[in-house]
Amino acid sequence: MSRTTTRRTAATAAATAAATLLVLSGATAATAAVADAPLSGAEATVAVGARGAVPVVSPDGGTAYVAVTEADNTSTVKAVDTQSGAVTARLALGTLQWSAHPALSPDGSRLYVLDGQRLSVVDTATLTLRATLTLPDQPRPAGWAAGSTSGLAFSPDGSTLYVSQSGPTAYRQNGQSRILAFATAQQAFTTSVQIPAPYVGAPAARPGTADVYVGTSQGVVHVSAAGTAPAVAATVRGTATNLDYNLAFTPDGKRLFGLAELGTGASTIIDPATDTVTSTFQAAGSGDTLENPQVSADGTRLYLADSNYGTTTASVLALDTATGAPVPADGAGNLDEDSLTGLALGPDGHTFYVGGTVGQTANLQIIAH
Repeated sequence: MSRTTTRRTAATAAATAAATLLVLSGATAATAAVADAPLSGAEATVAVGARGAVPVVSPDGGTAYVAVTEADNTSTVKAVDTQSGAVTARLALGTLQWSAHPALSPDGSRLYVLDGQRLSVVDTATLTLRATLTLPDQPRPAGWAAGSTSGLAFSPDGSTLYVSQSGPTAYRQNGQSRILAFATAQQAFTTSVQIPAPYVGAPAARPGTADVYVGTSQGVVHVSAAGTAPAVAATVRGTATNLDYNLAFTPDGKRLFGLAELGTGASTIIDPATDTVTSTFQAAGSGDTLENPQVSADGTRLYLADSNYGTTTASVLALDTATGAPVPADGAGNLDEDSLTGLALGPDGHTFYVGGTVGQTANLQIIAH
C-alpha cells in the first residue's frame, strides 16, 4: 500500500508545533489535546460476516461500525475496535430486505441503517436497537412494487436524515423516485419530494446549507429545503449522459463531484452555487466500478472504492480535487478482495476503512495511507 510522504511530513511538523505549545501550556492542556485528537486505526484485516460490509467510523476514531450480512441472510451491525481489530459487539437487525446503507449522526450517538423499506435506529454507546421504522408507503398503481432504497445523508446540523428511493416498478414500467425527510428529534418521516427520474443513487447534503443533491438516471438533481417544504430546484445540465449516481461534496460545499458508478469512467465537477458543470475528468478506466466517494477534510483529495472487475486488483483511488488527476501515492492498491462494498475515511484524515468480500467472507480492512 502507498503512503504520502509530504502529508506525513506536514503532520509531523504540526504535531511538533502542537507539542511545543502543550509544554508551555502545562500537562492538563496536553492531556486534553491528546484526548481530543481522533485516533488513527491500526492496520488490520477483520472478518465481519459473509458479504456486503459497509463501514462508518465514530467521530473519535475509536470504533468502526460495519453493516454486514451474515451467511444466514441476517442483516447485522458489528462494532470493531480500531486499535485492536476486535469485534466488540454485534446487533442483529432482521432478515436482509435489499441492501444495507449505514449513516452515523454527526455527534456519533446514533447509527441509522437503511435496508429496503426498513430504517433501524441504533444507540452506538450500547449497540442496542432503539427503533425500527417502516418507510411511508410509496404512491403507486395497484400491483406495482415499491422502488429500491439507495442511501442516506444527514443535514449538516444532524436534524434531518434524507432517504433516497427509486420509483415504483411494474413489468417494463417505472414511476418517479423520491427523497424522504426524516426528523431525528421526532423520529418521524415528515415529508417527501418527488424526483423527476425513475432511478436514484444515494443523496448528498451540501455543507452549510439546507440543500440536498441526488444522482439520477436523468442527471444530478438539486433539492432545496430552504423554504417551507423541500422542492426540486434544478437538474444540473450535462449530467444525464454520465449517470452520476455517486456524489460527494468538498467540506466547504463549493464543489460537488459526480461519479459514474459504471460505464466510461467519466466524471463531473459541479458548481452548486450555479448548478452547472465546471469541468469533466476521467476518474478511472471504462471497466472500473467506482463507489463510495469520500473527500478529505482539507478538500484536496477525492477517494473512491474501485472494484475493477476487469482485473484481479481492487483499490482505493486518490484524485486531486482541483483537477481530477490521479494521485497514486495517496491511494491504496492491490487490495486482497474480490470486490469492494464500502469505504470510509477516518476522522484522523489518513486511515481508510474498506469493506470488501473474498469468497464467502466479508472483511473490514483498516489501512494507513
